[in-house]
Amino acid sequence: MSKMRNSVKGEYGVGYAMGSSEIRNFQELLDLRSQQVSDNVKTSSEREHRLEFVKTFRDVDFVNDAASVSENSIYMAMSSLTKNAVWITSFQNWDSIGVGTLEKIVQRVDAIIFYGEEEEQARDFSEKLNVHFACSDDLETAVRMAFYTATQRHVVLFSPGTPTDDIALRGQAFKCAVAQL
Repeated sequence: MSKMRNSVKGEYGVGYAMGSSEIRNFQELLDLRSQQVSDNVKTSSEREHRLEFVKTFRDVDFVNDAASVSENSIYMAMSSLTKNAVWITSFQNWDSIGVGTLEKIVQRVDAIIFYGEEEEQARDFSEKLNVHFACSDDLETAVRMAFYTATQRHVVLFSPGTPTDDIALRGQAFKCAVAQL
């Protein structure tokens, strides 16, 4: 009988010890969650411009992905589309584009509107894919060109795929250009 009492005591003792470590781990989990929340608040301007639906105008949807800074983010944007796109970009690494991204562009893009200094590589890329191509020096004109190129079955996707110092500024410029249509 004494052996049984000892084993019960031992189980209670282990349970108590485990309970205190679980409480400590729970506090660590809460601290981690608090840190994640504060990190999310810091980067909210970037998240605001990540695949953000802006509006539908004359049955054409406008999506802001100004936070797109690489080929991978272009791939993710193309993967999330349910309609074909008129793609506004300033992407420049056309020669080194990956097969997966290339497949998504072929599947989803009906027209490319390049903004910035015209790049012959971008024009050659779109010609090889037999995709409509246009070029604009500024984003406002690029949005207008994309809108007039698009039909009801399209989404105008702003996914530049190039690094920038101010994602929020780039995203707001796109939203303002859409608002001026």
